[in-house]
Amino acid sequence: MNKIPINVVIADDNRFFCDALKDSLNFHKELNVINTFITLESLINFTANHKFDILVLDINFNGKSSLDNINKIKLKSSSFKIIALTTMNNSFIKDKAYRNGVDLFLGKDTDLNNFKDEILSCFHNDLSVTEPCSSKIKIGNYTFTKRKLEILQALYIHSDKKEKELSETLNISESSLKSHKRDLFEITNTKNTPELLKFGIQNGLIIS
Repeated sequence: MNKIPINVVIADDNRFFCDALKDSLNFHKELNVINTFITLESLINFTANHKFDILVLDINFNGKSSLDNINKIKLKSSSFKIIALTTMNNSFIKDKAYRNGVDLFLGKDTDLNNFKDEILSCFHNDLSVTEPCSSKIKIGNYTFTKRKLEILQALYIHSDKKEKELSETLNISESSLKSHKRDLFEITNTKNTPELLKFGIQNGLIIS
């Protein structure tokens, strides 16, 4: 084990959580939290000009997804490891996190008493191999295909587009898009697109 402490950065839009986690990690001599951030913009500015070892990263920053900004966060350096620590703990988001370059994905509902060990394992590359996400994804009592969840996210991202425009964006037929929507309404027991999007937000499938 290194005698030099592992330098950690925490980024979470909840200032109270940042401070509490910082105090908790700094209790261990192996770890040294050098900075905390509550906005993606300030984090990106910092990572462009500083070296450190581990970034503990929330996924939802006041409606912005950090997963969609990994390329900016690691623009100047790829040497640090990223641990996603989030309340959006489902297999769909987990799969996206790993595909976008996250090294370790943890839910905030996990036992943070063991978080030091998770950080050390991540830093020393002592991680178990992550299985690829199944084509079927279970969220609570609901089961989706990855394609259905991609359609759900597209409905939110392109909510200003009509079905014809959206089908062209997704490179599918308009009838296929309507079929996907009907299936999503049935799976989620919703009646229209606004209700469907509300379901997606409430269940951590869409960052609003």
